[in-house]
Amino acid sequence: MKKWNYLFMALLMSAAVVVTSCGKDDDPVDPGPTLNLKGGATYTSADATVQSGSVIRVGVNGLKSSVSGVKLVRYKFSITANNTPTTYVDSTFSSDSFTWETDLTLSGVGEIRLAFELWDKNGMKADQAFNIIIEDPGMQINKYLNVEFGSWNDPVGSFFSSIEGITYTVGQTSASPLNQAKIDFLFFKGATNQNTMASPDDADANTINDLKLNLWTNKNQTRFNATTITAAQFDAIGATYQFPTFNLSAQTSKMNNLVNGQVFLFKTKNEKLGLVKIVDLYSRGDRAKASIIVQK
Repeated sequence: MKKWNYLFMALLMSAAVVVTSCGKDDDPVDPGPTLNLKGGATYTSADATVQSGSVIRVGVNGLKSSVSGVKLVRYKFSITANNTPTTYVDSTFSSDSFTWETDLTLSGVGEIRLAFELWDKNGMKADQAFNIIIEDPGMQINKYLNVEFGSWNDPVGSFFSSIEGITYTVGQTSASPLNQAKIDFLFFKGATNQNTMASPDDADANTINDLKLNLWTNKNQTRFNATTITAAQFDAIGATYQFPTFNLSAQTSKMNNLVNGQVFLFKTKNEKLGLVKIVDLYSRGDRAKASIIVQK
């Protein structure tokens, strides 16, 4: 009897194995629709940093589920800025595939998140998203390096035009109102105002007879601010620059007692901002060398 029971149990176990191994395979899992960002040099499809005012192109390609084969029915595109989402596209349709793209002009400053969502008829969703940091591009500038300034009787001019990036002499300005209108500041050594950059309307500059400012009919009112900007920081400025805020309460009509490496801010009559870096104040003669950047 014991031998029979053992054989019976063995047969039951064998039958269980056969039943299990012959059971129906599990149904495949539906992955839902697919959504891919358009890539390549033409498109932005990943986290990026751009300047305000830039235009980027974004796009997507979508396909229905390879398992269920149900139609795609809805697409949504939104942008979140300052934790507030805004929907720009929310469309419904019925299709096996989907493609979409657009050009975006990005303004302001800060970080935004672009989100792309695609649904099928079964309510299954595919999505993609990435972040864009928008930076202030600063102002476009002109840069004039190592500009030489001379004394009143030098062939190198004392009077600087930030529009042209050149200096004019006493002879070129005293009898020419047209040239006078171009001048933003001038250099003079001075008896008490040693090594000075001054506006054409500065009172002390107008006491120097050799400069002949008394003959001018156009005297631009340029104003100056001191800064804490270093020579190295000035040298690192590229094609654009965000100038410091001009302090009207601290403005002067001249910067005197200048030293090598000093950087100061100026504002022209036309409200353009600029920086001057003193490169060299020569030990002999009424001469100076400066580098200047100014807003275009």
